[in-house]
Amino acid sequence: MSTASAASSVEPAQQPSQAQLQQLDRVARSHSALGVFGDPEQGHPVLMLPAGTSAAEKAEVKKEIPAGLKVTVKISKVTKAEVNKVFKTIKAGKWNKDARKYGVGYTYDGEKDKVVVNLEGPKSAVPSLETLKPDAIEVQPGRFTPENNRFNDYSPFYGGGAIKKEGSGNTHDCTAGFAIRHKPDGEKRMVTAAHCFYWNDKIVTGDGKYFGNVTSVHQWLDVEAMTGTNYTGRIYTGGYKESDSSLFVSDYSNWFYWGRQFCVSGATTYNHCGHPVSYSTYGSCYIWHGATYCVDPADQFLIDRGGNNGCRCGLFTAPGDSGAPVFEPGFRGGDAIIGGMHRGAVWNYHGEDRMLNVKVNSILNSANADIVKGDS
Repeated sequence: MSTASAASSVEPAQQPSQAQLQQLDRVARSHSALGVFGDPEQGHPVLMLPAGTSAAEKAEVKKEIPAGLKVTVKISKVTKAEVNKVFKTIKAGKWNKDARKYGVGYTYDGEKDKVVVNLEGPKSAVPSLETLKPDAIEVQPGRFTPENNRFNDYSPFYGGGAIKKEGSGNTHDCTAGFAIRHKPDGEKRMVTAAHCFYWNDKIVTGDGKYFGNVTSVHQWLDVEAMTGTNYTGRIYTGGYKESDSSLFVSDYSNWFYWGRQFCVSGATTYNHCGHPVSYSTYGSCYIWHGATYCVDPADQFLIDRGGNNGCRCGLFTAPGDSGAPVFEPGFRGGDAIIGGMHRGAVWNYHGEDRMLNVKVNSILNSANADIVKGDS
């Protein structure tokens, strides 16, 4: 038997169901855990309890693990308060006098039981981070890529469409996200990533139709909104350029449990799905066209490449996908549940390239808005 045929005869490891992972997340939350961690493709998570958790509570957690799910339960050497203190110091740029010159990404990693920091900067800056919490911080080299680089939409405009600044020579610069309704006046707006355009820029579709002007910028989330035409609660979901496939937005969800699978529908790589949540929180600061963008860990999440049976062969976003809707196919058929907005890539975080996204609830709260559902 050949090597190839022998390999193909091996039964793939059974992946946990979404129902099991949802229940696991409920258990973690009920015991104030630091989170659930691990490689979603391998399906053997680690549930990390904060320092100070009693042996009795750890035993209770083990009893509550969903049947058939292999989970390792551990007690950390750090508390939630200690982790949050490190997060706040990094976000505030108080860890080094030149902190605002460097790109930084950070979250707590339960597999390592450390705050893992990706630093896009000189090695000389590493000790400044390590001293924030000795023995509980690991600094790795990092690189952050905003993906601002579909095409003949018309009003009322859908999310997922190709958009660019008027006069741009590109087919598109970024991707429209999803429509929101401003609560004070009922005005419909379309969101995208703030690193795509400047305030008051005139935005057009891929084929040059007027799409709107940037009228609000939420730099602390890397989100901006456009007004000026009509927008509807639908998103493009085709897997190739000429596709007119779409889903109507039925709801949104702010539940980012470990392993939950999302889709991304961008103007460059089109629609692709099966991307599991690997980190439900992730903070980042990076420089873009002279402006510093710092987004709080609570406002972002990471999803992985994904793929069948742990192959890690799923599609990955590319320049031009920034702003794209991140969603889960709904349960009604033909609908989408919005999870957030795609804003870029984080390269080699804990050995994997991951996609970075802003949570939908953070966007709606910041914009004082509701999500637009369907053609309402």
